[in-house]
Amino acid sequence: MSISVDSPFSHKAFAEKMGGINFPMLSDFWPHGAVCTMYDCLRPQGFPKRAVFIIDKQGVIRFVKEYDKGIPENPELFAALDKISKS
Repeated sequence: MSISVDSPFSHKAFAEKMGGINFPMLSDFWPHGAVCTMYDCLRPQGFPKRAVFIIDKQGVIRFVKEYDKGIPENPELFAALDKISKS
């Protein structure tokens, strides 16, 4: 799942631009940044940090990493997911 403070319309346009997205995209649009605030990811300027959280089926956060920019590195994320699936 992805979460951003963009509107559902922006998510739809982004998904189309990417050629289709096969995971849920949550719009944290209103109240603005409520979910991002819960995860300490909303910047004072009102936009979220670029971060990845991996949360297991019990709701425990197993991996967190913030990124300055760009797209997260898949090998690192897949390794974290693999570690969780083996525990």
